[in-house]
Amino acid sequence: MRLILIVIISCLFLPQAMAETSAVVWQAHCRDRHPVIYFENGECKGPGAAVINEVITRLGYKVNWSNVPWARTIKIAEIGQVDLIPVHSMTPERNDFLDPMLLGYDKRYVYYFALENRQFEVKHFDELKPYIIGALRGTFYCSQFNDNQKQLKVSFVNNNDQLINMLKAKRIDLVITSEQHEMSIFAKEPRFKQVKYVDISNNGRYFSIPIMSPLHQYAKQVHQIVDDMRTSGEITRLFESYGIEPPLNLTESPAITH
Repeated sequence: MRLILIVIISCLFLPQAMAETSAVVWQAHCRDRHPVIYFENGECKGPGAAVINEVITRLGYKVNWSNVPWARTIKIAEIGQVDLIPVHSMTPERNDFLDPMLLGYDKRYVYYFALENRQFEVKHFDELKPYIIGALRGTFYCSQFNDNQKQLKVSFVNNNDQLINMLKAKRIDLVITSEQHEMSIFAKEPRFKQVKYVDISNNGRYFSIPIMSPLHQYAKQVHQIVDDMRTSGEITRLFESYGIEPPLNLTESPAITH
């Protein structure tokens, strides 16, 4: 009789438990980092999004993707108004409000462009100091640049179109960019030249749960799933299935990266 009563009570609460589980929807912001991740036809696509979808599916939940500018994403992440932010670098400042899940590392090449007719050359980092450098606001380029901004003259803007116009108008001397920041649009501009100095480093690639997100309570489980997927090579295989070079499967951060 007691066993029957337990079964009846369990059945009464089962629909409520299932409803609570299915009601957990992670709010995620997509990014325009084609082909790794991008928003198209109302969906976040690419292997960067696929990894996150797989992780959250294994938890038994769903992801609701929105197309939001990065500057806004990183701002509201500080107060937990988004649950997942994908494919980004880490900085000491971001460590204060993000709980990062390591996907792997990429070889980051950071370039500087100037007007073709400018009569100066930059071969080393210290030679950047006399010049005004245009950069995207809230962006991580590389440790050398981001950690030493107080030594540089940097003018921050919101998009690359502004950087192009400012460089043409000689309001800045140089633009910093990389393949992750649409370097090709500067390389194709006939009035621009790439200077000799290039910063090369291994850069960690992460997706994060903001610490203030109410779903941060699941962070430990997410860490375990991502670690298992990375160390088993599953993340590598997923990227390769898209025909995209996967992040380097390193277990520890190299000294030259964040």
